[in-house]
Amino acid sequence: MQKNILWIFVAAAFGVCCGKDSQEEDVCLKEPEFGEGRDVVRGWSYNSHLDKCYVFYHAKKEKYGDDNIFLSESACNKKCRQNVPQKCYARLATSSGPLDLPLATYDPNAGRCLRTRAAIGQGQTPNVFNSVRSCERECRDKDLRLCLNATEKDCAEMETSTSYRYNLVKQTCERTTDGSCGGFRTAEECFRRCGVLVDDKCTLPIQNITTCENPTKRYGYNNVTKQCEELLGCADGGNSFKNAKDCWKSCAPPTHRCRMKPDTGSYRWLGFFTRYYFDIEENVCHTARKKSSGVSGTTNLFKSAKDCREICKPIYKGNPEYRKTWD
Repeated sequence: MQKNILWIFVAAAFGVCCGKDSQEEDVCLKEPEFGEGRDVVRGWSYNSHLDKCYVFYHAKKEKYGDDNIFLSESACNKKCRQNVPQKCYARLATSSGPLDLPLATYDPNAGRCLRTRAAIGQGQTPNVFNSVRSCERECRDKDLRLCLNATEKDCAEMETSTSYRYNLVKQTCERTTDGSCGGFRTAEECFRRCGVLVDDKCTLPIQNITTCENPTKRYGYNNVTKQCEELLGCADGGNSFKNAKDCWKSCAPPTHRCRMKPDTGSYRWLGFFTRYYFDIEENVCHTARKKSSGVSGTTNLFKSAKDCREICKPIYKGNPEYRKTWD
């Protein structure tokens, strides 16, 4: 039941440019439909608002190619992202021996051109370039075109004059103020597509950059609440950490109560009053005994288990202040 809800959500979330002829364009602009049947399979669909192919779970079809659902990412890219050379999606170049040359290879998942040493010749991946800059010109700048070089055409179908653009220098998304096209309708869409370019993932909003078959318990840093919050998400390189400890230590300052050492004293089992502290290693609120009833409110010691959980083990519930944060 939970998976069905997830698939329906994914289907509804995709707005779905762009081929060279009208038939291809129509296919890429169609909104993908979940379809009928119980045999749910993994496919791909093109999102024109983000200019990217994403995983799309759907009821298995007898025929593919007449709508915006593809069996593979390469098929989706080939049909709907013809501006990006296919070699940019090929496997990364790897070292093969002492005759390797200093080259570059493009990682589409990270949106980066990586320096590497590899040989050129038979059996090597086509995803090799003489320099990082040539790699960026041919792959990164085209793959992340909306983030780096949006045009007025990209805003032609927007219902509002307000748009958002990615600032490569500041590594953030900003609302345009000069009436020009930023490429994205919302800050959420901008961060979802361009978040791979941001070095400090803690500054990103909490959201899944990709879709995944089996979302798992993960942790994201909420810049509004200044807490690491639990969510159901994907390991996609965004503001999403495998465990709470990594989130707290990567994003929260050392002075945060949940990062401090437990304020239990030397004998945490001796005392008249039951108090609680947060164990960052286990992501659990444990009990401790104290001789005095006082709790300062500034250390890793809480009067109740509820207080401890609310501060150190919150659940992500969305961010109603989201737009105010980025406007």
